[in-house]
Amino acid sequence: MDRKKKIYLLYAAIFGLTMIFGATKILIMLAETKRSSVPVYKYATILPNDLKEMMKQNSELIIVDTRIKELFNEGHIKGAVNLSYTSLKAMNKVLEKEKSKDIVVYSEDGERSKKICEILVNLGYSKISNLDSGIKGWTASGGEVVKEP
Repeated sequence: MDRKKKIYLLYAAIFGLTMIFGATKILIMLAETKRSSVPVYKYATILPNDLKEMMKQNSELIIVDTRIKELFNEGHIKGAVNLSYTSLKAMNKVLEKEKSKDIVVYSEDGERSKKICEILVNLGYSKISNLDSGIKGWTASGGEVVKEP
């Protein structure tokens, strides 16, 4: 190969690499732009006394007990709906119409409901709260618990 061909090949390689790196940079910038345009929601953690106030002030408040049916029947917060953690798909289907309302989620001790809040937030729910310490914290603070027959 003569010297001219080597130079042309070298320039072609440099040009090709420049194009590849440039295209990669553009793709990364587009991905960042798209990601930044999607709203990022976070859930709040509330104390039992905060929930008591919310229950007094907000008649459209939705309270979700994520425990299994047996535990729900043994005692739950008055007005709570039982949407067990075992069926997140069903939970989303029921709550989908209520995305704009305040939703408080609780579990036995508040740990499982944290994970459920994260899932709901990722599904686009914007007014999600987790009850700190769950039903245990609720009863410890003197909150009313009702039982199903």
